[in-house]
Amino acid sequence: MVWIKIGLFVVSIFILMYIFNKIMTKVLKVDKKSMFSNRYVNDLHKKIGEIISITFLVIIIAFNMWKFENPELANSTWYFLGVIMIFFVLDALVRALMERKYATNRKEYIYTLCEMSFMIIIIYGFAQTFWG
Repeated sequence: MVWIKIGLFVVSIFILMYIFNKIMTKVLKVDKKSMFSNRYVNDLHKKIGEIISITFLVIIIAFNMWKFENPELANSTWYFLGVIMIFFVLDALVRALMERKYATNRKEYIYTLCEMSFMIIIIYGFAQTFWG
């Protein structure tokens, strides 16, 4: 039953994000962005993105080792979602800053901030619904 909830959660997020991307690209008149690609603005953005990813990996490994010492943490869905959301928000904020400073289309950073906000609302809403 848990896997059905997780599958429904993931499919719902992808469908809603697809619809959101279609609407926002037309409203803001920005280029279409693939959900699965790394869209680096320049080399500095790429280096910062790599540092964030490596730091996130180290944090995940450290928290998972800590999780074995705290069994109540192992059963918490919010633990996993919280760590993922922190990474997502940090990555989106860095992307928005770089797009604001260096992108050719100045509206791209608005799109990134809207996408981040929408994703937070969706994940929090679904998590409350499924695992509240």
